[in-house]
Amino acid sequence: MQKITTPSSKTHHHHHHNDNVDAAKCKYLVWTPANGLGNRMISIAAAFLFAVLTDRVLLVRFEADMNGLFCEPFHGSTWILPKNSPFWNHENIDTYQSVVLAKVDKARNLTLDQLLLPSVLFINLQHTKEDPEIFFHCDHNQEALKKVTVLIVQSDQYFVPSLFMTPSFSHDMNKMFPEKDAVFHHVGRYLFHPSNQAWGQISKFYDAYLAKADERIGLQVSSDGFKKLLLKA
Repeated sequence: MQKITTPSSKTHHHHHHNDNVDAAKCKYLVWTPANGLGNRMISIAAAFLFAVLTDRVLLVRFEADMNGLFCEPFHGSTWILPKNSPFWNHENIDTYQSVVLAKVDKARNLTLDQLLLPSVLFINLQHTKEDPEIFFHCDHNQEALKKVTVLIVQSDQYFVPSLFMTPSFSHDMNKMFPEKDAVFHHVGRYLFHPSNQAWGQISKFYDAYLAKADERIGLQVSSDGFKKLLLKA
């Protein structure tokens, strides 16, 4: 895991602190939240690997409910997207669906990598019935997206399996993770270290309610589904 994270950490620090870096060489992946904490953590892990594979600096848009929850994973730098960033709100930014797919539909004789893409693009990788990420994981689209300086990704999904299946990524993914089911274990241990304040609350709860228990059972409750069950009851 160190072979993966050390170069990424150095790149992250370099791009944030070196004013002489050629702007054309700096590319970014901005992660934006969707749904609950569990969905956010698995999608951040996937976004981190995507950033490593595509040589991008990962920035995360943490809102008030996540501020101070985790320690900074990149030594001497930050992965937090500033609130005054022009990429904090993606409402007026071109989307992958509207720009890329519409252009391909109109120019059927052109491939995606021949099209002029915007420098900033928003991609919705949430789980929906509309399948908004159509063709996103295809090699020819990934090649075209290299032209985009800033990719803003909103996701609630662990899309790591698709990285293994993307031909241009599969070699590196298999080399980094010979045990595919251990990817989140390694990436999660690197990215998600609770802050002192968060760890204090965790320890306090554990000591009060779990430390002396003979048996412990983990249970996840989906808030929306739980509310519906309560209403029915």
